[in-house]
Amino acid sequence: MKTLKKIVSVAVALALIATAVLALASCGEAKKVKIGVIVADATGSEALSFRNYYKEYIEQNYAVEFLYSDALTDAEAEKAAIENFITSGCKAIISLASADRPAQIEQCEKAGVYYAVASGVLNDDEYAKYKDYKYYVGAIGPSLDVEYQTGYEMAKAQIAQGKTKFAIYGAGVGYRIDMHVQRTAGMLAALCEDESTTYGGVSIPGAIIGSLYTDGEVSLSKFQSSKYELVGYHALWNFGDATWQANLASVVAAEPEVILCAGTGLSVFGQAVSGTNVKICDIDSFTSDYATAMQNGTVTYLAGKYASSIGPIFAAVLDAVNGHAVKTEAGEALALGQSYWVATSYAQFEKFQSADSVANPIFNKTLLDTVVGDSISYGTFKTFVETDRTPA
Repeated sequence: MKTLKKIVSVAVALALIATAVLALASCGEAKKVKIGVIVADATGSEALSFRNYYKEYIEQNYAVEFLYSDALTDAEAEKAAIENFITSGCKAIISLASADRPAQIEQCEKAGVYYAVASGVLNDDEYAKYKDYKYYVGAIGPSLDVEYQTGYEMAKAQIAQGKTKFAIYGAGVGYRIDMHVQRTAGMLAALCEDESTTYGGVSIPGAIIGSLYTDGEVSLSKFQSSKYELVGYHALWNFGDATWQANLASVVAAEPEVILCAGTGLSVFGQAVSGTNVKICDIDSFTSDYATAMQNGTVTYLAGKYASSIGPIFAAVLDAVNGHAVKTEAGEALALGQSYWVATSYAQFEKFQSADSVANPIFNKTLLDTVVGDSISYGTFKTFVETDRTPA
């Protein structure tokens, strides 16, 4: 009888332990912070590298769960995606889509959900308006000045090699996406440094930028030059549209020496230029697709982001959700800059790519943990973000 009682007691104890373990596991699961990520591009190499870093590295090292939107191309789609995330219990939204960022900020502020911009920035007027919003965490990415300079330097590098026949892929210029407008303006401004060259009768960067915002495109008829040819222009991502595909084909058929791309140039033009002498110069990221393209000579210039460059904005969001938002000395939202790595050869590309992987990212947990906490100063966070981490 005593033996039976002992067996029963042990069984009860084991059951209680098992229940406790399950409860703890359930509790741990419940504590995961849900973060929604809205994306304009869901399948491009940069978008996938960013997603892999968040899903395969950050989720494995922090108590967070990322929910991703499908590809979004307009403000209404962004609004619907954010609403879905809010309904799903997300405590924060990280935005990689920019059809209407002001509307995104207003929507999240009204819902009491933290909002941050990854790999991009607000323009000056937008920042001035939203910097004091309670739920606006901030933006970390290349500034618009950096975006302009990146497009400018890419074009200048081709000019220095003696290239004179160009086409331009404006990516999201038609959507007035700031970073794509700035990059494209930089390309045109570099060409317009030649005294015989103008765009719309001017060569001043500010006027070129204004023209792109007004028109939502590069007009070939506005480009006048005795030295350079601009033989084609393409934009947007309407892969299923016959007119869009026909224009893409016409750009390649014009046989530019180089297509200067404001982003996603390889995914748009890679197959189309295969077997031709047309080269792609792009502003995108260090991914396996670009490694292959640089190795076979399809891409000859890449100004790229690396996957874990979106680590700092995650840290800022996590701090905010945990009640310890990092603010400037004036108590305003973050507006911090990052720069691009530039590769002009496959060997250089390999060095950069190997420096940042999902298994061993530059912004790893050890580094991120230095700015995740309850007493992180703005100065500490700013230095953390703006330190040059380009591989030596």
